[in-house]
Amino acid sequence: MSVPESFFGLFPTWIGVYGLSSITLSISFFLFYKKLLIHIKNSIYNLEFNNIKQRIKNVLTNGLAQKKVLKRFSLKQDISGVGHVIIFISFLSFSFSYILFIFADSINNQFSSILLTEVGKLLYLNYLEILTVLVLIALSAALYRRWIISPKRLSYSLTKKPESIIIILLIALLMLTHLLSETFNHIITDSDDFYIISNSLSNQLKYLNLSQSLSITLHDIFWWTHLLTILSFAIYIPLSKHMHLLASPLAFFFASLNNTGVIDTPKNLETMDTFGANNINAFKPKQIIDFFACAVCGRCSEVCPTDLTGKQLSPMFLINNLMDNATNTSISTSTNFNEGVINTNVTETEIWDCLTCGACVNECPVGIEHISPIIEMRRHLVMEKSKMPETAESTLVSLEQRGHPWRGTTYTRSDWHANLNVKTLSENPGAEYLLWIGCTGALVERNQMVTKSIVNVLNYAKLNYAILSEEETCTGDPAKRIGNEYLFQILAKQNIQNFIKYDVKKIITHCPHCLNTIKNEYPALGFKAEVLSYTEILQNLIKEKSIIPILDNEKSTAYHDPCYLGRHNNIYDEPRNIVDSIPGLQRMEMCRNKDKALCCGAGGGHMWIEESNNKRVSHLRTDDFLETKADILAVACPFCLQMFEEGLSSKSPDENKSVKDIAELLEESINKNNKD
Repeated sequence: MSVPESFFGLFPTWIGVYGLSSITLSISFFLFYKKLLIHIKNSIYNLEFNNIKQRIKNVLTNGLAQKKVLKRFSLKQDISGVGHVIIFISFLSFSFSYILFIFADSINNQFSSILLTEVGKLLYLNYLEILTVLVLIALSAALYRRWIISPKRLSYSLTKKPESIIIILLIALLMLTHLLSETFNHIITDSDDFYIISNSLSNQLKYLNLSQSLSITLHDIFWWTHLLTILSFAIYIPLSKHMHLLASPLAFFFASLNNTGVIDTPKNLETMDTFGANNINAFKPKQIIDFFACAVCGRCSEVCPTDLTGKQLSPMFLINNLMDNATNTSISTSTNFNEGVINTNVTETEIWDCLTCGACVNECPVGIEHISPIIEMRRHLVMEKSKMPETAESTLVSLEQRGHPWRGTTYTRSDWHANLNVKTLSENPGAEYLLWIGCTGALVERNQMVTKSIVNVLNYAKLNYAILSEEETCTGDPAKRIGNEYLFQILAKQNIQNFIKYDVKKIITHCPHCLNTIKNEYPALGFKAEVLSYTEILQNLIKEKSIIPILDNEKSTAYHDPCYLGRHNNIYDEPRNIVDSIPGLQRMEMCRNKDKALCCGAGGGHMWIEESNNKRVSHLRTDDFLETKADILAVACPFCLQMFEEGLSSKSPDENKSVKDIAELLEESINKNNKD
């Protein structure tokens, strides 16, 4: 990459390089500031800088190493991640080359040779030529994939905008001008050095017998065009979806260090001036960064259960609509322009559609946390405006008045264990474990059967545990996810007082929502304990031979991963190991499983909130089960159990198909009469 002596004889090259760069980079920073940084500055919240090492690691693994981009790589299904990685590597490689071969060599044309040595420079330039060809292939594949075959995630109106072609053409122009400037440089210098691509091109062009002066002019044209294209990127990026190149490293750096199922717990609610967010400056800085980090790749919407069932909420559109509000606020001269995002950029229906299942967060290659701003907007609607669906309101009323969300139930929290061998903590204060039953396990008849199975299996294993019975109240999970943070903290603190009262150190939960709340959200209120899913305990008891499944089950089963057990808390193998321990029971996998599993439709308070259209998420997931032809749909969540029993009754007339909790399957396989 030889530097021209001047800008076509008008002034020295270094003046053009540094002058143009100073102008374009100043404009770029101004645009970046006006579009994003000003909102971070004006936010009523501060950026979080705790645990710097982990934050740097997030940037290196997910940003630099492209871990999330390659997450879905498959030779048979999706190789697009490889193309993105090639382009990203070329971005880093060419950026380094610009520092050496443009900015440094324009001042001292021997700088790169001194730093790299002549051999090192030759190797690096050949590496860039190979990379150039790979990038051109990747760009061609991207054009074909996005505009010709168009898989679902690239078929949205947002992914079809012309800027997708513009950026591809600009990158292609960079690659071509690099090759052509190198080619004409070989013609000018007549060097004997070997270059894998440009040598061949220069040899072909020599047959045209171009004059030396024309060759120099063409070299300079391609060199300066290459530089101007680079600098045009600096201005174009803050004005386009490729703002994610600047915002995504920030999104990874400031990402939540908690599990994806954790919703932040504000402190000092009594002194807060506002609850939730409706205006851009009321969102947290990380949320604002996320609005601009979106790469418009469609991965989030492709896996979102609400998008798949034709509801209003589509995560990609939600984030981009919030970005539009921020952008319009930046350029508006009217002080009344920012009247709020709700019902201006985002509908209330979209806000209430969310199941908080985390599929979007799990898929996003640029670190966006979609659930967080949705909960902030729910908090605004609930705590500031008292606006919510009628079913959400009645759920909150039941939580406030009865300590549980199940309006209309006639059961008490002690009815289920009236004739069982189970003790309360007041009766067994030395118990090693507290068995947390949860509202659904105690108050819903079908799930009481599951709770009894869990108790029977634990009794069979002679585990030292106890329950709270009437002293238990809702963890507050529904209140938190519906948006009533104040009610959540009241309920949570009641439970924490009981935990402290009985010196609880270990807790077993059946409901994954209870697991997530007590394990991951109660620490913000000052309580920490070892909180385990019952699947973890049962697996350990089987390994220890405290539980020995011996009775055959000659049926087949497909296991469904609950969102709050799997994606949010990374518990995938334990339930499968329990199923696999049962003799004769054949386990199958559904088409969407583990971290790709589709939600049952009950998350985010939707166990009690009606869906916004007639296409139910639970029915779509039931179809996944029916495709397996399995006899039993195995679950490890009380919400999933109820959703799928309704789904099966609606979708399948086959009475031989059923939904069972894995604790029920395990209990059926134990020969209790042979237990010592």
